Amino acid sequence: MRTISHSTSLRAEPDRVFELLSHVPNFVDLCDHVEHIERLGDDCYRWTIRAAGMRMGFDVEVCSAIAPEHFAWRSIRGIHNRGSYRLTPDGEGHTRVDFELEYKLNPILDAAVRRVAQSLVERVSGQLMDRAQQRLDAQAPSA
Repeated sequence: MRTISHSTSLRAEPDRVFELLSHVPNFVDLCDHVEHIERLGDDCYRWTIRAAGMRMGFDVEVCSAIAPEHFAWRSIRGIHNRGSYRLTPDGEGHTRVDFELEYKLNPILDAAVRRVAQSLVERVSGQLMDRAQQRLDAQAPSA
């Protein structure tokens, strides 16, 4: 399994960040590479993504949702992956977000995306966090 990680800080309290990131359908709006997310039932979702010029799909189940500290998933069909967000207070009104993704591709696909995987996930994670910050700012309670 390959592991990719990314960390950032968002200007919002952990409970608000958790609420945004733990609502799986939000990822369609937060990331250009996510084409569609279909809810399959309790805590299970079918993702369709486009990356490295290929359309891929996988089903995941949420396996941990401990507000406002940790959110994790694992695949149950398709591309083998598991990942998590760990949220910790990062100064007044800020939250540190630590993202980790582990994945395993078939050898042919792995060879095709190995070189671009790290930078792709970093770009995607950066875009996702930028858009998450924009949404958090737009939904911020008035002072």
